[in-house]
Amino acid sequence: MIETEKYYFDVVVIGAGIIGIATSLEHAKKGLQVLLVEKNPTFGQGISSRNSEVIHAGIYYPQNSLKAQFCRRGMELLYNYCRSKMIPHRQIGKLIIQTDDNESSKLQEIYTNGLANGCTELRIISNKDLRKFEPEVKGISAIWSPKTGIIDSHACMSAMLADLEKEGGTVVFNHLFERIVPTDDAIDCLVDNSIVISTKKLINSAGLGSTILAEFIEGFQKSHIENISFCKGSYFGYEGSLPFSHLIYPLPNKEGLGIHFTLDMNLNGKFGPDTEWVRKEDYSLNETRTAHAFKEIKKYWPKCDYSRLRPIYAGIRPKLGTKECFRKDFMIQTANEHNIPGLINLFGMESPGLTSALSIAEHIANHKICSSD
Repeated sequence: MIETEKYYFDVVVIGAGIIGIATSLEHAKKGLQVLLVEKNPTFGQGISSRNSEVIHAGIYYPQNSLKAQFCRRGMELLYNYCRSKMIPHRQIGKLIIQTDDNESSKLQEIYTNGLANGCTELRIISNKDLRKFEPEVKGISAIWSPKTGIIDSHACMSAMLADLEKEGGTVVFNHLFERIVPTDDAIDCLVDNSIVISTKKLINSAGLGSTILAEFIEGFQKSHIENISFCKGSYFGYEGSLPFSHLIYPLPNKEGLGIHFTLDMNLNGKFGPDTEWVRKEDYSLNETRTAHAFKEIKKYWPKCDYSRLRPIYAGIRPKLGTKECFRKDFMIQTANEHNIPGLINLFGMESPGLTSALSIAEHIANHKICSSD
């Protein structure tokens, strides 16, 4: 008979993306015994490393949604954290461009929504002022968002992990739980036949794998497992110099924020993401995606040269629902919904997950465990 080793923690977090890391750190700061478990050899290998690395201001999201709430608060927390830890970041500002006469009402709608979400710093600028910001951008008018920024997300996650370990948290990589078994007073996670991790609070922050993980929880009703559709987005590099000094966004479309221009901390520019619905986690690049990206970029940058565009990497956004009808908000699922005390599932944690991470972590760490929740 194999002798079983059992380890006890107050909190176990599954998934070392930026939300999982931030959530682990926030619990550890409260003096709790925290274990962060990641299936990959290192942190941030999924959604957290395959995005635009933008600090969002909270403009677009439906009023009173979790995205609106967490993004605005998260932005302030993230800027403060970056300043305190000397993490590379820049409050570079963003322009949301109207390129068609018929888009005036849509631009105004976004502006009004942003104000309602607390983005009182926004202003609408004319074509003349737009040319002062970005001489090569074509647009009728634009929204100027001065608080939007960029960040080195890898450096940020690395700093949070270091803080987590300073607070006494434990991090393990290359580990998967084979079974998750809720008991009367805890949740037992079986690593193999000989190791059991027992925790009072289990947080499923597994990103693209969050719903698959939920299927491994014994007694968890299938009706509470959300359908996730994979929305792949390719990003495009540009050979040669680019004339922009701010982030440039078209008006958003049904799937997301459109093919926008962003800068990284080395001031290298890229365009994307586009939208491609896929059945599985697939980050391969396809040159045929370039033609559509070029068409969209030309709307706000007429001088774009097709021959200089090339796909450079891809990411995947987990959309709750189907490509025809998906939820436009985060889902934080607690015992209120599934009746398993101590279990919190994070579903559909896509953009603005990076910006919102510290605010989400704050919210989850303040969530009390009780049988009635």
